[in-house]
Amino acid sequence: MKRNDKPKEWTDAEVQLLLALSREGAGAVQIASALDRYVASVKRVAGSFGIQLRG
Repeated sequence: MKRNDKPKEWTDAEVQLLLALSREGAGAVQIASALDRYVASVKRVAGSFGIQLRG
């Protein structure tokens, strides 16, 4: 299976959901599952907003 050369762009709605879920105490695994994203990607985007996620 060929891997995508370019990662999927984050939409404003996805970022807003990530921020809302993190405020509610959701961990990186839960957020990644809700957004259908990789955990590492969720942690990277959260980190760009200064948010440290658990798990």
